[in-house]
Amino acid sequence: MGRRPFRRALEIIVNSGVSGLDPVDARSVMGANRFFLMSAAVCLPWTIVIAAADPPLTLVPALTHLAMVCGWVVCVDLNRRRRYRAAALIGLMWPIVQFAYLSWMFSNESGFPLPMLTVGALAFLVFPPDEWRSGAGVTALAAGVLVAMYLSESFDEPEAAVSDRWMDLTSVGNVLLVAIIVSVLALFNNQYFVRERRRNDALLGEAQVAARTDALTEVYNRRGITPLLSDAARSGEYALALADLDRFKRINDRLGHGAGDVVLSNVARTLVHAVGARGTVARWGGEEFLVLLPGMSLDEAVAVMERARRAMEEEYGATALVEPVTISAGVAHARRHTSKEETLRLADAKLYEAKASGRNLVVGASVAVAALE
Repeated sequence: MGRRPFRRALEIIVNSGVSGLDPVDARSVMGANRFFLMSAAVCLPWTIVIAAADPPLTLVPALTHLAMVCGWVVCVDLNRRRRYRAAALIGLMWPIVQFAYLSWMFSNESGFPLPMLTVGALAFLVFPPDEWRSGAGVTALAAGVLVAMYLSESFDEPEAAVSDRWMDLTSVGNVLLVAIIVSVLALFNNQYFVRERRRNDALLGEAQVAARTDALTEVYNRRGITPLLSDAARSGEYALALADLDRFKRINDRLGHGAGDVVLSNVARTLVHAVGARGTVARWGGEEFLVLLPGMSLDEAVAVMERARRAMEEEYGATALVEPVTISAGVAHARRHTSKEETLRLADAKLYEAKASGRNLVVGASVAVAALE
């Protein structure tokens, strides 16, 4: 429980200045804030180590190091105020100057040049992609300073009188500092990309569901049911039913289109309940629904649709609404590998027959039998 408030506070700080940015720029700001916080936390103890190296001579470099740590905290606030470029420049230029100064004070053997090796990776983290020239410029500057430090004799001998033991400890400490920066940088990138991948997968899944689903009735649309039709035709005998609401125009005219939408939604729900797990319901268009019944004989399919017709009649009779809601259905049964187009044509013909015979009926036939007729 104790970690949650701290973690929440850390997330708030890391996300400072992110709201309203596109994902790419947001990643740069989040990466910069994380770098500033992590570097400030890691480098703060160094002020004591530096100050204790050879006082009072080393008090000045210790204070400048403390100022750099405070500067990183200021950079987080600059990001919060959307001064992103200023934060990136200050956050990277200051350590270049500071570590060059420490290398001159304690020599290259102290390991203080090593943190500048990370500037290149950090520059392309804290600067957004459209400011890659700024990142390249800071990287080139850090590389130039680093080369100059190793070529200049001024960095060969320390200005402060420090022991070999202290020099060894700082060398190891700077190696660890670089390792921490690189590891945290890699961890952040990994977490960010994993999060974005999961988010994209979720959005893609939602988009795919939306593309296959009718928004009003929440059943399949034509695009969603079409692959299932092809699978059913390949798998064995199957039946298709086209169900159409009787005199739906009257409902819209007398009750309004809003009420008509409610009726369509309720009809879809009743169809799904009546069909159950043995079939799949889709909105075929307007007030027409397609019911796929794989593996069913004609008699079984007609019985299922008759049950749905009765359920509709009982639930939405004249006492429930100003206009009664009934359905007519045409059922077509087909053998394996019968084309879905041919089966749909027969179902449509039988639906028309049900309508012509007085509505609120279920009429069915087999494709093979119909072809002989």
